[in-house]
Amino acid sequence: MSYATRYAEIKAYNPHGLRGTLRNVALDGLATAYQVGGRMERALQRPRVQFLYIHHTFTDELAGLERLIKDLARHHSFISHSEAVERVRNGTIDKPYIAFSSDDGFKNNLDGGRLLHAHGISACFFVNPGLIGLQDMDSVQRICAERLSFPPVEFLRWDDVAELQRLGHEIGSHTMEHRNMAATESALMREDLEQSRQILTEHCGSVSHFAFPYGRFTDITPQSFRDVFTVGFESCASAERGCHIGNGAVPSNSLCLRRDHVVLDWPLGHVRYFLANNALNANAANNLFPA
Repeated sequence: MSYATRYAEIKAYNPHGLRGTLRNVALDGLATAYQVGGRMERALQRPRVQFLYIHHTFTDELAGLERLIKDLARHHSFISHSEAVERVRNGTIDKPYIAFSSDDGFKNNLDGGRLLHAHGISACFFVNPGLIGLQDMDSVQRICAERLSFPPVEFLRWDDVAELQRLGHEIGSHTMEHRNMAATESALMREDLEQSRQILTEHCGSVSHFAFPYGRFTDITPQSFRDVFTVGFESCASAERGCHIGNGAVPSNSLCLRRDHVVLDWPLGHVRYFLANNALNANAANNLFPA
């Protein structure tokens, strides 16, 4: 058994079939409708902070990342995750900003990190310290299948993490081993948060940011959300679509970042539609964890 190295292998492992075809047709129509009368162009120019995240940059996805960066640069300024968090927190959002991040800690993210660095972009890589350097193929296969719905994919090693930092990227926590926080008892989850932060701090220095696995608001409990800040993290990121607009200061322990997932072989028109839709529908409630 070997590691998957191309996104084509992932698509073969998780075929979308008719559902994926219908989704693409619908998004083609929505993107076209948004272009009428310059609506999309105006929306993309709205001042906001938009967090985008990926999971992987396989060898056949790097051209897609390059294409995405060039397209986003037409309307947006790229900022680091920390600056983006601070701008949302204090409400200083004066133009359209993009902040990149990546979840799960696959080794192929190192190639993505190098490409982002070549474009002067700093991203935040949310990793699972318990999976860094994991090489036992049976364990890799089990975790990738059960928790990530993937064939075996190689994980980062600690020297890879160090290289990402040398390239100017930030490292954040994604729990120890990609736990579903809503399905884990609160006390155990708090221990997991403390342990992940301690290990990452020992290896990486200051670690300020956290993103919870699976990313829907139903995948974290209110208690675990509070514990993220209690153990010392300064931000908590979801995978709920949306963006952030300025509306005065936001208390750190109430801020829950919305991030849009992007797959690098998607048509750019689909990405633009999601971003424009976020911009048109953004409101102050997007800044807060739902009550």
